[in-house]
Amino acid sequence: MLLCLAGACGAREVRVAPGGADGAEGSASAGEAAEKSDADKVVLAHRFDTKGFGTWSGLRLGDLDGDGRRDIVVAQHRSQNITCVTALDVTGKRLWRIGRPEAGAHRASSDVPVQVYDIDGDGRSEVVYIAGGRLKIADGKTGELERQGSLPAANANDCIAFANFSGQDRPRDIVVKTRYNQVWALDPDLNVLWTHKGNTGHYPWPYDFDGDGRDELVCGFSLLEHDGTKRWEAKLPGHADAIAIGDVDGNPATGVHGKEIALACCGGNTFALVGRDGRIRWKHGCGHSQHIVIGDFRPDLPGKELAALDRGNDRSAKGVDALLLYSSDGKQLWREERADAGPNRWRTIISTVRHWDGGKGDLILAHRRGGSICPTLYDGRGRAVAAFPFPHPERQHFAQHADLFGDAREEIVVWNESQVRIYTNGAPCDGKTKPDRRRPDKRLYNYTAYIGMP
Repeated sequence: MLLCLAGACGAREVRVAPGGADGAEGSASAGEAAEKSDADKVVLAHRFDTKGFGTWSGLRLGDLDGDGRRDIVVAQHRSQNITCVTALDVTGKRLWRIGRPEAGAHRASSDVPVQVYDIDGDGRSEVVYIAGGRLKIADGKTGELERQGSLPAANANDCIAFANFSGQDRPRDIVVKTRYNQVWALDPDLNVLWTHKGNTGHYPWPYDFDGDGRDELVCGFSLLEHDGTKRWEAKLPGHADAIAIGDVDGNPATGVHGKEIALACCGGNTFALVGRDGRIRWKHGCGHSQHIVIGDFRPDLPGKELAALDRGNDRSAKGVDALLLYSSDGKQLWREERADAGPNRWRTIISTVRHWDGGKGDLILAHRRGGSICPTLYDGRGRAVAAFPFPHPERQHFAQHADLFGDAREEIVVWNESQVRIYTNGAPCDGKTKPDRRRPDKRLYNYTAYIGMP
């Protein structure tokens, strides 16, 4: 086991600038420590190699055998066509494999079409993936193919999402899409329910906004009904790189059943919050908008906050790649000013972590920061509170978070093409306690590299 404090891996080599002239408050100065808490307790629980079958962004988490504990799926691909799937437990023990692994995983600047989800409700997750122009569903326990069907179009392999358009007891419908301009809804037997052409964004997000037991679909800047008809389209530039849904203002009467929609508009270089009728509550320009997530990062402030990522336009070591935090009403609370050396700045991905140390407030997990910065948790004032050591942080790596050990805390999973590390806040679980499985984790079974949902 390894203990690493927040200052490791260059995590303190970050400066935070105050908000602008709009009256937003300032934040921590360079090197300022966060309040004392247990957040900086970082323990390496498991580490194992994936050399020869490792993956780029195709790692997924889910309970494959029905024992109540999450397992790991590692998927390789060529041009968004899955070529190999390897199932592991959290210690790295191989459970099964589909296909032939290749040393040196193929890189992706898009989602990889593979998900882990209990689509039939039998208590064991299936592995759903796209290979050879077909959507395939494999038994999670054995890897045996259960059923498959042709895609509605050869290029409908950009991502996979699960939704409940049919009003069933669980999401059993499947969303597939092209890269930018068409989306299809499929039933559990892989028949087409409907299709929509338009500005799809990268990862449409299903959500039951009107409480009728059927999901609508936030597709790009549009809200589609459960039957695919368009309810509205917000007038925003570019396309949706990330979508986040939550009660931002804390007033259920003003949201869509208490929910608002946050958008990172790539190409349009805009962050925006959209209300129940598609009207824009507020928006801010930036250099290159990439990710936006919702969380209670500042419990001392009303409503929730939005953490965002401005990558700027310079991909060199001098690039911006800045974290930002907005208040519920759109005031910029702070903006990161990076002072660390590159290379590979411009690649950061962020996510909301809710149960790391059991403390108040959510934290921002940032990874692929480049330079000397390992995956790091930041608090609502922009201060690094915990870092997760990983070899050669200047190279590409990825991170996820989930309760793997049943300790009511989320573990942090960091990986690249050749290694996986699992970190926990405190002593690793003895393996006897099982995580709470009463509600599936939508963020995990609808996983996307364009993270928006917490």
